[in-house]
Amino acid sequence: MTRIHADAAGHEDADPGISDLGRRQVGALAQRLAGRPVTEVWHGPRRRAAETAALIADLLDAALVPSALLDDRTAVPSEGWRDDYPRHGWPWLDAVPPAERDEDGRAMTEAWHELLDATAGREVVLVTHAFVLSWFVTRVLDAGPASWLRMPVANAALTTIGLDLHGDLTLEAFNLA
Repeated sequence: MTRIHADAAGHEDADPGISDLGRRQVGALAQRLAGRPVTEVWHGPRRRAAETAALIADLLDAALVPSALLDDRTAVPSEGWRDDYPRHGWPWLDAVPPAERDEDGRAMTEAWHELLDATAGREVVLVTHAFVLSWFVTRVLDAGPASWLRMPVANAALTTIGLDLHGDLTLEAFNLA
């Protein structure tokens, strides 16, 4: 199960915490998750992801697990993939800060596989950022490299990933706000 952090209480560059609206969003999300056998809430190192996860873990009485695997990243295309991305997005992608750049989404793909192994057999909540969540969904759907750009994700929205009868990953729900 994967989801995104709540509404931010400030500008993205300042690594803000969550706003009052964000706290209400987390409460609504926790209500949707109530009754599910969530054992852990994993979160990335950014402040609002950590605050969101801590509130959810408290409301669900689940363990809180910090993980760099869920850090905020942006998949930027290498020269070999650049033509797979829409030209109108190239200037925006070129402006992605160096610390956030993940060429061809390699680090996020590796993180996704590590998370699958680490959480196998348990119902967990992953709290991360929109681009990371969208990239993970493209891995589930085996979608093209630029597909994540066409997946707008709301704050504190619920995306559920499960297994089908054959044990293959399946997207059960996406972006439920």
